[in-house]
Amino acid sequence: MEDNIELIVTSIKELTKKRRLVYINYEPAFAVYTVELRKFGIKENGAVSKEAFDTLVDEVLAKRATVRAMALLKNKDYTRKGLEDKLKEGYYPDRCIEHALEYVSRFGYINDERFAENYVNFKAGNKTRRQIELKLKQKGVDVDIISRVCDEFYEDNSDIELEQAKAFIEKKHIDIENADYKELQKVKAALYRKGFSMDIINKTFDSKGLFLDIIDN
Repeated sequence: MEDNIELIVTSIKELTKKRRLVYINYEPAFAVYTVELRKFGIKENGAVSKEAFDTLVDEVLAKRATVRAMALLKNKDYTRKGLEDKLKEGYYPDRCIEHALEYVSRFGYINDERFAENYVNFKAGNKTRRQIELKLKQKGVDVDIISRVCDEFYEDNSDIELEQAKAFIEKKHIDIENADYKELQKVKAALYRKGFSMDIINKTFDSKGLFLDIIDN
């Protein structure tokens, strides 16, 4: 909040029996316990001093956000973006979230590269590289990290997607050797929608003894 802006509590809404969401100047500002409303003199249509606001945010809510972040990380691994989104759900002010993220990052509790490595190792058995890359992007992992981690993994596990593609065809009971051009195109499209690259699709057909130009568009 800027120093020259008057902080007016425009509304207070119930979140739970003991927690309230405080709106300042019509914007959701933070969530506090009912006892803290009294302690910091927060009431509807009343003004909040800059000193009281800073004390509440920096000495109470920043610590609470950090404790919440640690509790979340005990049960699940998060990316920085994922943990940030989770803390936002708790209506912590941005600077409280930054404080919490800086703390857990400094002590190595969150590490996007480690998260990506673990995710790829865990999911590569049943997801294609393209599916994995898309999911990591959605989780907020930097594209350079995704590319580097995936390149390293698939360099050492080059046949994993090829085996997945073969298994997909076998599971669908598709008779590749006796299929006509139209049927092969449908198989190709199905593999592509599944997330396999054209290189993997071509290698899959080649492994079946088919000419690659059969499926080339």
